[in-house]
Amino acid sequence: VYRVHWLRTKLLRDHWAEELLLVEHEMRWTIDFFIFKSRAWLARAEADAGNRDWDGHKCYAVRQAQVYQALADAADTSF
Repeated sequence: VYRVHWLRTKLLRDHWAEELLLVEHEMRWTIDFFIFKSRAWLARAEADAGNRDWDGHKCYAVRQAQVYQALADAADTSF
């Protein structure tokens, strides 16, 4: 009986250690995703920079980049 309880306890400990590892990686992936999206929106803004007819699109792209950068910063501080 003692061995069964010990094995069950070890299994739970190992499970939560693995879960912690996965959550840490997911938090890093989330930050990396937000940074990726921010850079992608900035690239769109720079692609539209030469065309005056697309000023509204450039403003929108810059704003989206700021939003994703703010999300990345908030995630980085809270994680």
